[in-house]
Amino acid sequence: MAPPSGTEQFDLIVVGAGPAGSAAALSALRVNPDARVLLLDREPIGRDKVCGDGIAPHAVSALAALGVDAVRPGEIVPSVRLVAPGGDSNAAVTGSPGYVIRRRVFDERLVSAAIAAGAQFRRERVTSLVQQRPDGVMVQGDVSALAPSDTIVTVNGRLSAPVVIAADGSNSVVRRLVGQQPNRGAALAVALRGYAPTPAGSPLELTLRWDSQRAGGLCYAWAFPLADGMSNVGYGMSSAGLTGGRAQLEQRLAALLPEYNLDGVDLSGHTLPLTVSRPEPAVGRVLLTGDAASLVNPFTGEGIFSAITSGALAGQAALRNPVTASAVYRGRLARRFGRQYRQTTALYPLLDHRLLLDAVIRSCGRDRRNFDRVLEVGLGDASFTLLDIVRFGRHIGGRAAKMRV
Repeated sequence: MAPPSGTEQFDLIVVGAGPAGSAAALSALRVNPDARVLLLDREPIGRDKVCGDGIAPHAVSALAALGVDAVRPGEIVPSVRLVAPGGDSNAAVTGSPGYVIRRRVFDERLVSAAIAAGAQFRRERVTSLVQQRPDGVMVQGDVSALAPSDTIVTVNGRLSAPVVIAADGSNSVVRRLVGQQPNRGAALAVALRGYAPTPAGSPLELTLRWDSQRAGGLCYAWAFPLADGMSNVGYGMSSAGLTGGRAQLEQRLAALLPEYNLDGVDLSGHTLPLTVSRPEPAVGRVLLTGDAASLVNPFTGEGIFSAITSGALAGQAALRNPVTASAVYRGRLARRFGRQYRQTTALYPLLDHRLLLDAVIRSCGRDRRNFDRVLEVGLGDASFTLLDIVRFGRHIGGRAAKMRV
């Protein structure tokens, strides 16, 4: 069917120019370098994004597969330190280094790569989205009655494409416009982030410190050093346990990172929709990616790798065949992450048990394989195997039996 009269036509519209959106555009243009791909974002290129700024090696590899070199040698942070709620601490140099890059810098590199590949960028806020059936009826919100073929998606009444990719973050407008509800309660984390001077003599390492005051689910502080002498510091927790508002987050951040001077540090808040509750990844011809699809790891809050990977899968599916894009994307996303999603959802309640967290992190110091596996599951697309569980159990011993809720 023909696009609605008077609309500007594209082969793909991507809403959101963060890692998921840029990856979607890059992946689509690798399928067809001549495709008309439009990137929309409500903010200009180089806008700040509240984030931990840590870029895992898995994310770097995913970008390299798209032809993008988004990191620099001076941004490497080779070591990771895990601190248990009880205070036990283990650190190790990782097999593959991570990076710390301010998100405004990192995202600008990715958008620039997408533009260089042929994408168009426009600063525009999305306010409406409709999917048009073959019989001409415009459907907004619930699109369950849509036929799989000949559908056109119109954005803001002026822009049309066979497929739209939602990459507009945790407060996704597109997700809401297609009738998918936001995460709530234990499936949503909240966090504060700021930049503080790195204490003199501090080792060059990524620090994750879990809180002894368990409040349900994810509950930890982080400190990630940047190349400019500052550190990205923050604290995140499940919204189900947030009873004291912003003051509670600020108090726990200061308590867990006492070595950092937070006087005068500007702290910004954000939300993290966790994979323990996810919307439909495809609604009609609209594909949800990254935070818009609630693809944030519930153990660590990491979402950049899954944003890049889901964006790349969506962009590829959209350009290869718009008619089958939804089914193909849904299937490939499930094959890539399905086992991890099921496992993390099942294991997520265990984060409430302080003594078990203590024992797991203590075991990481006794067996490097445990340390590496925790990082793999927390930062990439891995899941625990039966052998992993046996090995953890061997080191933990009888401590889990003494666990108190």
